[in-house]
Amino acid sequence: MNKKLTFLGAGNMAGAIIKSLDGYDICIYDKNKAVYDNFKNVKFSDSAEEAVNYGDYIILGVKPQNMEEILTEIKNKDKIFISIAAGITIERIESLLEVHVPVVRTMPNMPMMIGKGVIAVSRNDLVPDADFEFICEMFKRTAEVLTVPEEHINAITSVTSSAPAYVYLFIKAIYDSALSQGLHYDNMLEIICHMVAGSAEMLLSTGKLPGELINMVASKGGTTEAALKVFNENNFAEIIGKAMINCTERAEEIGNGKEKI
Repeated sequence: MNKKLTFLGAGNMAGAIIKSLDGYDICIYDKNKAVYDNFKNVKFSDSAEEAVNYGDYIILGVKPQNMEEILTEIKNKDKIFISIAAGITIERIESLLEVHVPVVRTMPNMPMMIGKGVIAVSRNDLVPDADFEFICEMFKRTAEVLTVPEEHINAITSVTSSAPAYVYLFIKAIYDSALSQGLHYDNMLEIICHMVAGSAEMLLSTGKLPGELINMVASKGGTTEAALKVFNENNFAEIIGKAMINCTERAEEIGNGKEKI
């Protein structure tokens, strides 16, 4: 493995990816030098330009609002760029770099921090197959990889990247209700998390559709049916759908640069 990786930005998501890449040749540049203490067996750089000159693959790990600043520092560099920033299009990256270069755009999610993530990836026509395969294998260390056309990335954001927050909100609501019913057990949150994880695992292992498993749980006239009635009366599925559309639209606003973050 002779390929060198440069990370511009080493926050939570980039940091999780870096820590999964034991054995890779990595250089990091971050304006917040304090984050360097979080990493071992990697190189550190004093400037973005120096870091980019070192690497073959440049992972753009800065926040979307900082993308313009960092890319204008390294414009006209002929490298393979990999973005993990929400909303920033391949066209926007090339425009800021002022050069038509290979770009891979990705949409990671937070569970990558524990090696249980999902990442959607797309590329422009300048990324060679061999390099794209190398990049996908790199991400497979900490995530399931989904290859999609770039026009689907913003929608995927609402499905995989922002969606963990929906799950946490659902778990919080169940937990809060459990407490309100007097269930003040030390491991109550852990029990609820196991319930959610087991339910998801059952979907994966049985091959059944969600509706089929809902019907298996919900006996006619039973307790589950009573709970589902409340969800249906309050348009639970419609609320989720509206939230996801709002998420996708926000990603598009960020990408076109017309809306401030």
